[in-house]
Amino acid sequence: MEGPREEIVYLPCIYRSTDTQKPDYLATVDVNPKSSTYCQVIHRLPMPNLNDELHHSGWNACSSCFNDPSKSRNRLVLPSLISSRIYVIDVGTNPRAPKIHKVCSRTHVTCRCNCNMQRRWSWN
Repeated sequence: MEGPREEIVYLPCIYRSTDTQKPDYLATVDVNPKSSTYCQVIHRLPMPNLNDELHHSGWNACSSCFNDPSKSRNRLVLPSLISSRIYVIDVGTNPRAPKIHKVCSRTHVTCRCNCNMQRRWSWN
């Protein structure tokens, strides 16, 4: 609550349960009331895969760290429900037009975490 007002927000947009066969995307929306593009989608970042179902996102640094110069909210962590992929989005280089920094597959995550995924998820 003490940090500066957001000027842009990022919204995961999904095509789940539609006839659209396109990848989900991350929409960048201008929320600066002084901007000429206020309340408009100013950028769309499509994911490289179909059937991800992007979900709640989180930052690489907590919003309460706004006054700590060693912390920066320059990466958005964007998990997927169906594919179990985790997208890391670079929002620091160009906040108005973010890019994919890294994609972590389900296999990569389970191996790195030393998890044994015997159970298969089925989402209908």
